[in-house]
Amino acid sequence: MEISRNKILISSGLVGLLTIMITVFSIYHTQHLGKAYLQYPLFLYGTTIISLAIGGFIVYLFEEKINKLQLSKLLAILPNDERKVLKILFDRKEIEQKKLTTLAELSTVKISRVISTLEQRGIIEKKKHGYTNLIVLKL
Repeated sequence: MEISRNKILISSGLVGLLTIMITVFSIYHTQHLGKAYLQYPLFLYGTTIISLAIGGFIVYLFEEKINKLQLSKLLAILPNDERKVLKILFDRKEIEQKKLTTLAELSTVKISRVISTLEQRGIIEKKKHGYTNLIVLKL
């Protein structure tokens, strides 16, 4: 998954704006307030709060990318059959077991075993759906 250019520009702009704002406040403080040391903690706390807000917003912008990276690391440690099933479920959120068998290109016995394993781990839920089961991702 690529990071969009708009997100990079917005986050870079916010960091640049924060840098300019801290520089301007620092210059203003040294020139106009002089030895008024009482004002400096207010400047410091204000800058900290604004920095945390901007940092939180940047994390929010890239949250989807972070989640995808964590997911790919998690899938890498799973067995190949479970990885196939979970990739399909992450795209669809729920699917009939017969369709899952076809898409994952696994036998019905193997799919049943994989579903049982994932269900025991609490990752998926199996619901009756006519003559088949509906497999629902719980994450």
